[in-house]
Amino acid sequence: MEKKIIAITMGDAAGIGPEVIVKALGNPKIYDLCSPLVIGDRGVIDNTIKLLSSSLSLHTVKSINAVEGRYGVIDILDLQNLRGEIIPGKISADCGRAAMEYIARAAEVTGNGEAAAMATAPINKESVARAGYLDTGHMKYLARITGTTEYAAMLMTGPLRVVHLSDHYSLKEACDLVKRERILAKLKLIRDSFLKWNLNDPRIGVAALNPHGSDGGLFGNQEETEILPAVNDAKKQGINAAGPYPADSIFNRAISGEFDVVLAMYHDQGHIAVKVHGFENSVAVTLGLPFVRTSVDHGTAFDIAGKGIADHQSMIEAIVTAVELS
Repeated sequence: MEKKIIAITMGDAAGIGPEVIVKALGNPKIYDLCSPLVIGDRGVIDNTIKLLSSSLSLHTVKSINAVEGRYGVIDILDLQNLRGEIIPGKISADCGRAAMEYIARAAEVTGNGEAAAMATAPINKESVARAGYLDTGHMKYLARITGTTEYAAMLMTGPLRVVHLSDHYSLKEACDLVKRERILAKLKLIRDSFLKWNLNDPRIGVAALNPHGSDGGLFGNQEETEILPAVNDAKKQGINAAGPYPADSIFNRAISGEFDVVLAMYHDQGHIAVKVHGFENSVAVTLGLPFVRTSVDHGTAFDIAGKGIADHQSMIEAIVTAVELS
């Protein structure tokens, strides 16, 4: 059987993206699963290979059909779009623009079926903003260019899967976004996404927003006015949802196997649980897009960029998950 092509975006050239990609593609097991294609800059990847004293070589392709998928040789679609000096660990509009162009090309080849899925290395939001992009991350940008209106981030590590009701908002804004209709829409999205992956009738645990689930209204009332009504609405539509349950216990219940996935009410509520449980092995998946997109669950790590010490396990997990979900 012909191996699937997974498009891997290089991310911000000044961050650890190039390093974790080269390290991940040094694992022969990746090539047993798929044919990885890096979309980025050949010069940056070449310099990273030298930094790591790696024995890997590069094969520049002009079209997807030219991907060889041979272990020891990194196939790369070289966009040649970096114009200035690249300084590891430094904010750069040039790197931010180039990183977004890698994403756009990966979305193109994945959306038209040339690649089976895309896996993304990290971008730097400040660099992207300086390049003139208003999107606050991969997910919103991909949703915009694909016309996707209902989407969400799901983080995975081991048995723990967490979907977020909201992502990059202040805590005050996130609390204001805990609304019945938004929760119901996310529960539908989770159910539909799992069905698309042939995972039927997912058991969805819904986290409370307030401490102890508000203790009967002592610490807020969103559980009674917004979250529980949404869960009841979902049940009426055949969605296997339960809750809300206090956030200090629901994630352990999921890890123990009671739930297939947890809907968290805001960014840090879910991210902290995932990263404490298994930071190195965690991976992000975007729900709702017309194709599979996975990502490392870490940032550009400018503090260690260019030093050759970045952990690449999350990139391996992102590639493996992209293959499995596609």
